Amino acid sequence: MKAKLRVFLTTLVIASLWFSTSQAFASQTEVDRLKEESQKASDNVKDIQNQKDAMEASKNALQGQANSLSGTISELNNQITNVTGEISATEEDIALAEADLAVLNGELEEIQASLDEQKKLMALRIQYMYEHKSTSTLVNLLESGSISGFLQRLDYMASIAQYDQNAIKEFETTQARLEITQADIARKQSDLAAYQDTLSAKKGELGVLVGNTTTALNTTNQQIADSQAALEQLEKQLEEAKSYEKRIQKQYQDAQVALAQKLAGESGGYTGGYTTTDEETLLLAALIQAEAANQGDAGRLAVGSVVMNRVASPSFPNTVAGVIYSNNQFAPVASGRVALILAEGPNSACQYAAAQAISGNINTDALFFCTYSYAQQLHNSQVAEGKSGFLDRTGGTVINAHYFYNYL
Repeated sequence: MKAKLRVFLTTLVIASLWFSTSQAFASQTEVDRLKEESQKASDNVKDIQNQKDAMEASKNALQGQANSLSGTISELNNQITNVTGEISATEEDIALAEADLAVLNGELEEIQASLDEQKKLMALRIQYMYEHKSTSTLVNLLESGSISGFLQRLDYMASIAQYDQNAIKEFETTQARLEITQADIARKQSDLAAYQDTLSAKKGELGVLVGNTTTALNTTNQQIADSQAALEQLEKQLEEAKSYEKRIQKQYQDAQVALAQKLAGESGGYTGGYTTTDEETLLLAALIQAEAANQGDAGRLAVGSVVMNRVASPSFPNTVAGVIYSNNQFAPVASGRVALILAEGPNSACQYAAAQAISGNINTDALFFCTYSYAQQLHNSQVAEGKSGFLDRTGGTVINAHYFYNYL
């Protein structure tokens, strides 16, 4: 696109330079060529503008995508932070469970040691009683010396036996309770370890998502940078195209003026005598309506006068139809506006103005007209370029919004 644009602009610049040296000899062919080049330049400006608009829309869409990806990355990082906190909390719970198990294991060892000591003492007592035959009821009776002493000894022996039994039962109860607690803590520890593994896996998955999203964001940011570079290039091309469009339109405008000067010859001054058909009268009325329907009686008659002055001038066709349909002379003809009015029928005011002009009741000898605002603009631009202004080089009359003139 860039290479084609450069070739296009180079060709047009060369044509521009050539035309600037030959403007005084502008022909209708040259005017037509410049009109075509002007249209191409305008189309090129529109095409580049459309490309620029599309690129800006694409860049905006990419920027929205980048913003969304950045938000996703922030959210994922927040999730990773939360999961990391849960992992830390779980590790603390596991450490506490391990400490509880250590305490319980220590208590079990102490109880086991106490039981072992109690069993040892019990065994020594049993051994002692056996060796001294203190287990024999008769022996105890005889050794007691009395029934009362015998009963005391039996009660003492029963108390010892009961103490040993209670101690063993208490140990077994405590041991069972501690073992249950130990199993619960071990189960909790196992659950915490499994949960920690789950959290670690989730953290890994989130890390992968962050990595993939970051890659996508980097790619999008690169696309945004590429779009910005393309936008800057298109902006440069657009400026060049607009600059050329302005130059070629100026050349086209100047060529039209030069051609008009060449064709002007002597001023008009139609005095009547031209015989028209009804069709030509309606055609003139349609042109008057298209050009000056809202310009009052004087404005409408002035447009009809210009056409009839041209019919009388040797520099223009000698028929109403020939003047009106001359190439690039009246914009409403080219746009189809005149044809539409003809199809619907010109209004009575414009038909009256046409009939007056054809009969010779003209109110200007001008061969040309344009809007006064355009004439003033053209004058100002030429003065700014150091030339003699348009209004200075024409003898004109302002009738309502139009400027009617001939070249001096």
